[in-house]
Amino acid sequence: MYRDILTMCWSIKEVNKNLTDRKSTSDFSIRYLKNACSVLAEMMRKMSKTMPDEALNVVDKKGEKKSISLHDVSEMLYDPRKIIEFNLIDSIGRWARNRMAA
Repeated sequence: MYRDILTMCWSIKEVNKNLTDRKSTSDFSIRYLKNACSVLAEMMRKMSKTMPDEALNVVDKKGEKKSISLHDVSEMLYDPRKIIEFNLIDSIGRWARNRMAA
């Protein structure tokens, strides 16, 4: 599951990075990003059920560190402002990479 989460995070970052380069596909890219975040949210929701005490460490725009439950992270993935504010995609990717290494 961690590898699937990492793949989804990579995919989201790549599409987001290329969004401004390809104006003709921007509508498709935005739909893809919304769908990909929904899929990632479902993955995180499943993880939260098997690991109810697990939390994701994030840093907000003010530089403050916060710990957010996986269930709450899954809900935040539906809100673009929260994704950006907490740099969720990178944070989820780091978390999954660390869990794979453990």
